[in-house]
Amino acid sequence: MSTIRQIEANRRNAQKSTGPRSAGGKAVSRFNALKTGIYGREQVIRGENPATLDALAAEYHERWRPATPEARALVDSLVGSEWLLRRLRKAEAQYWEYRMDSVLRLDSNNPLGQTVANGAETFARLQRRIDSAERNFHRALKELRRTAVHPSAQPSSPSFAPAAPIEITLPPESPPSAFGFVPSPKPSPAPKRVFAASRYPPPLVGQLRVKESLLQPPSLAERHPSAFGFFRK
Repeated sequence: MSTIRQIEANRRNAQKSTGPRSAGGKAVSRFNALKTGIYGREQVIRGENPATLDALAAEYHERWRPATPEARALVDSLVGSEWLLRRLRKAEAQYWEYRMDSVLRLDSNNPLGQTVANGAETFARLQRRIDSAERNFHRALKELRRTAVHPSAQPSSPSFAPAAPIEITLPPESPPSAFGFVPSPKPSPAPKRVFAASRYPPPLVGQLRVKESLLQPPSLAERHPSAFGFFRK
């Protein structure tokens, strides 16, 4: 069992060993996992070389130099997609050989056509896997370019020249009157409306008048002349 002095000594030693502190040391230490083969052990199957995957991952990390967890995830997606593409292309070549060897009587004139006809469904599934890996690769690459992970890929901030000052000329103030207030300005007269001369002369006033007798209602005698005939005699 550790004593109190040993525990305190371990704590003091741990504070002294905090890893690289300079920018150069941190840049070198971030590839330690790639050099030891830890990255390659997770995605390597039988027939593949872990050192090849480690070299591929080191190239992508050196190319993009991710500084955030999100950027490292995108770089890992690039590495995994390309590694999968290499595996699928190799599997496709091996499947061609397998189908040719499994045929009892291979047509010497049309060996490829006979092989595709016998394994069309498997070739289609393999092609879908290849297309999916390519889409993942280009999606991660587009996102890396958009976020400008690499320092050289960051756009330089445009320089803007200071705008020239704008001069505003105010109208002169009217002098105050003797009574202590400023008189309001006189309203300007409204412009006279000028009408163009009419093509036809104006109608006469007499033509527009209506006889007053036509406007008055008829009397009772005028409406019933037979009833009031004896008044006329």
